Amino acid sequence: MKMSRIALAMLVAAPLAAANAGVTITPLMLGYTWQDTKHNNGQSQLLSSKLGQGEMQSDLFVGAALGVELTPWLGFEAEYNQVKGDVNKSLNAIDLDNFPAGSTKTSPGVSKVEAGAEYKQTQINGNFYVTSDLITKDYDSKFKPYVLAGAGHYKYKFSGVDRVNPSGTRDRGNTEEGTLANAGIGAFYRLNDALSLRAEGRGTYNFDEQFWNYTALAGLNVVLGGHLKPAAPVVEVAPVEPVAPVQPAPQELTEDLNMELRVFFDTNKSNIKDQYKPEIAKVAEKLVEYPNATARIEGHTDNTGPRALNERLSLARANSVKSSLVNEYNVDPARLSTQGFAWDQPIADNNTKEGRAMNRRVFATISGSRTVVAEPAQEQAPAAQ
Repeated sequence: MKMSRIALAMLVAAPLAAANAGVTITPLMLGYTWQDTKHNNGQSQLLSSKLGQGEMQSDLFVGAALGVELTPWLGFEAEYNQVKGDVNKSLNAIDLDNFPAGSTKTSPGVSKVEAGAEYKQTQINGNFYVTSDLITKDYDSKFKPYVLAGAGHYKYKFSGVDRVNPSGTRDRGNTEEGTLANAGIGAFYRLNDALSLRAEGRGTYNFDEQFWNYTALAGLNVVLGGHLKPAAPVVEVAPVEPVAPVQPAPQELTEDLNMELRVFFDTNKSNIKDQYKPEIAKVAEKLVEYPNATARIEGHTDNTGPRALNERLSLARANSVKSSLVNEYNVDPARLSTQGFAWDQPIADNNTKEGRAMNRRVFATISGSRTVVAEPAQEQAPAAQ
């Protein structure tokens, strides 16, 4: 009886464990059950005694099953089936009413089998089946062989059979029950995603009475909501390496230089006063920064004195600025040109003292260009949160 409780627990627990799986129904299973009385002497415990025995005859099998698909290749079914058949009296059966005097009547077993005696076999099974998809992985195949194994509870009820109990009394309507195990092979043929034909052959071993019977059956299997689908394969996505942003290529830019220098002198003088030396230094710096730049240095005077003197004086003033650039700042003299204009290009009125002071001057124009490489602006990293 302990194995019976285990079998019933399997019937209850397995469907609950797969509550979300596809539900299968086989509303009618028809077949034939063979009672192997020839090779199963243990059946005598059910129908024999020292007085004689009866034989259970093979007959029609009828059943139904409710199940779940636990995986695309594994299923569980709770099944009920029954077989009704005749019990034939053997030739050496002896009517207990006419049993010889002095013989023991307390031996348990069948004492009398009447004409028309019958048996009813019922089973409640919990069976697991594994289809060929476990190996082939061909989930779209219509033909799916399977193997089956399970356990359950059986019950035999007899009519027209008297049994002698250990107490010596007769027990008409004898009943026996116990634990069974199933093993079988079969196949499904899928008509569509909801309907499949099934055929199966199985052997059933009755533990308590220690005998076998065999069943061949067929049925129509219905799947509610379609068959369970295999899980989609897990695709490992390789980590994407961050792509460095493409920086624009450095650009070459041309920078132009246009600069002026003014140095003023005292009357009849060509020396450079200290206050103008910083301005000359700025010119020298730009000439270094712009290697192709040149300077045109022009000297001027007011209208005081003879023209010849003013021509020499204007050129001397221009050469003073040139000499400062060459001697103090190492500027190539070939980049510097000088010219004296005497009083020919005044910028102020020579009739006034202030005007004459403005005309005693050097005016230089510095021009040139250079090519520079402009680096693209770097993208700033996002600020930390």
